[in-house]
Amino acid sequence: MLIKSSTTLHKTKWRIIPLLSALFALILSIPPVFADNLVVLSRSSDSYQKVADSIQANTSSHTKVVTLQDLEDNNFNTEDFQHIVAVGSRAADRLYNRIKPSQKLYASFLPRLTYQALLARKKDQTRIQNGAITAVYLDQPYTRQLRLARLVAPNAKTVATALGPNSKNDLPLLETAAQQEQLQLSSTVLQESDNPIHKLQPLIRNADLFLSLPDKSVFNRTTAKWILYISFRQRIPLIGFSQKYVEAGALTAVYSTPEQIGKQTAEIIQQAISGSRLPEAQYPKYFSVVTNKKAANSLNIKIPSEDALTQQLMEQER
Repeated sequence: MLIKSSTTLHKTKWRIIPLLSALFALILSIPPVFADNLVVLSRSSDSYQKVADSIQANTSSHTKVVTLQDLEDNNFNTEDFQHIVAVGSRAADRLYNRIKPSQKLYASFLPRLTYQALLARKKDQTRIQNGAITAVYLDQPYTRQLRLARLVAPNAKTVATALGPNSKNDLPLLETAAQQEQLQLSSTVLQESDNPIHKLQPLIRNADLFLSLPDKSVFNRTTAKWILYISFRQRIPLIGFSQKYVEAGALTAVYSTPEQIGKQTAEIIQQAISGSRLPEAQYPKYFSVVTNKKAANSLNIKIPSEDALTQQLMEQER
């Protein structure tokens, strides 16, 4: 009886091993649907890649990074990912209808106006109604920009700006932000057919500050150079909207790096993984200030350090 029982156990053992092996292989083949993240870059560029690297560094779950071109050329399967990040406007536009409505879409590193226009033109509103989309904007809130303007020019009374076809509807937001900083706002709307010198020269001359806005329809290379030239000639401080614009001659700007926007995007993903609902689209919460000392010296302005200005802005937003 002992020999027969041992033989039976031996046979049973060899029957179970293949079953366990098959089961183990099946488990390994199941994609981690509810844990992994997919980051899709609008194109292969250094800034987009930095956003992706920051997301990878600040999320606990595995993150795969592909370009939009790779996604389309290889017919990449997106169904295995619950959290999908579109870095840049092109990726957000393409992924909106491509992925399932139940999959969460995070649009990151794109202008607010671009994101709002994307939502407005989408016929299928299911994703919006389900709260399965959010965004981290590239641009800064007007209140933050004008607070910076007030910090570098505390005695200023008036601020001027030029709007374009894309940003002209933002005038009420600008007026509210200016009122909060006790600044009187003057503005003009530039059309593509306008002569920028004729419109900008009197606008800048009659203001204490000029705020440049990231509207591509207004601030192309030619117009941006004229604004720098006129403000320099009129000795009017120019508040920029990017680090490069300050390097070109603007006095100061508040901006967010790709790494900072990637970190914020990762934090939203982590909250969603923990069970939180997606928040409303939001401005960058991490930011830096850059200044141009040469511009400050030419304007005879004693400007605080970049770190001091950044810290003061952060304290005002707490």
